[in-house]
Amino acid sequence: MPFKNGVKRVVVNLTAMALGLAAVAGPSLANQEADHPEVARFPGALIKNYDYKEYEEFQLILAKPQSMPGGGYTAAKLMPLEGKVTYIHYEMPKSVSPLQVFRNYQSSLRRSGFAELFTCERPCTTENLSAFSGLMKARKLYLNYSTDNQYLAAQRNNTYVSLWVNDGGAWLFVVEKEKLNDGLMAVTGESPIAKALGADGKVDLYGFQFDTGKAVLRDGSKPTLQELGKVLQDNPSLSLEVVGHTDDVGGADANQRLSEARAAAVADALSRQHGIAAQRLKTRGVGQTVPLAANTTEAGRAQNRRVEIIAQLPDTATKAAPASRAAPAVQPPTPNTAAAQPSGTPATEQPKPRNLLEDANKAVEAAGKLKNLFGL
Repeated sequence: MPFKNGVKRVVVNLTAMALGLAAVAGPSLANQEADHPEVARFPGALIKNYDYKEYEEFQLILAKPQSMPGGGYTAAKLMPLEGKVTYIHYEMPKSVSPLQVFRNYQSSLRRSGFAELFTCERPCTTENLSAFSGLMKARKLYLNYSTDNQYLAAQRNNTYVSLWVNDGGAWLFVVEKEKLNDGLMAVTGESPIAKALGADGKVDLYGFQFDTGKAVLRDGSKPTLQELGKVLQDNPSLSLEVVGHTDDVGGADANQRLSEARAAAVADALSRQHGIAAQRLKTRGVGQTVPLAANTTEAGRAQNRRVEIIAQLPDTATKAAPASRAAPAVQPPTPNTAAAQPSGTPATEQPKPRNLLEDANKAVEAAGKLKNLFGL
């Protein structure tokens, strides 16, 4: 009996620890590794893979997938969607069957007011789910397993569900259809700098003039400084990241320090001469590491010596800045104005946060096993 009481204390403590982990995970993992609020979790299921995008495309399958002669899959009826896309892969308890899971999801969704748009009973297909990634526009998200494939698509108002169930678990996509908010990088103004920031969120400026190896702005920089200051004055919610770039003349360490000093000089001049609050201006330097052209000619080196301006509005200021690569450029062939030349920018991938919710899942599961083992 003392042993059993001791075990009970262990189970109670373990359960409390699991609940504590879940409480910590809840608020800190909003939209990260958590159940979607409109689709219930199957009892005992654990989240194994998760992804959330504020705005993405997805495609509902509304007819049985068919292979194409040239490879890949298609379906007679598809529904393209765009909006918030949540992907969750659940691992199921070993004691339940894919059929049991699928039927329960059907019932749960119906009780929640979802209407089925299409159902494909087992075996809907014998292919590995990864074969349908392109058909669903599921990007490179993890899809796997092929035994007992079952599929359904459902809708409630502007929320759509795409669900595969097989021997590898449940593969859930929830799409909250909505229009794209394309004003996140909106910058007003008719100047070349304002237009470039409004269209692309960033711009390369060549009008800031420095002596070789120096970080003191020359008088010839005033037109560009004035134009950029006016953009900030006309857009009071706009913040900027000022990024210095150099060519490869000289040592890499010296160029890094020089790029940082030149970015700081621009920010300081905007604050002192145009009254821009310092907290609206972030600075950094990348030295010679992000060239736009080969440094083998003077023309190429001149293209690489620049100050890059990256817009940061309130909705995006806390997110990672776009990679400093191939920004549209504002050249200074004539005073005060220049042409913007946009080009693409690769996205910066963020490291995945620690899966606290899975820790809580495992702790709760361990507590349950101890209870069953000792008959508590």
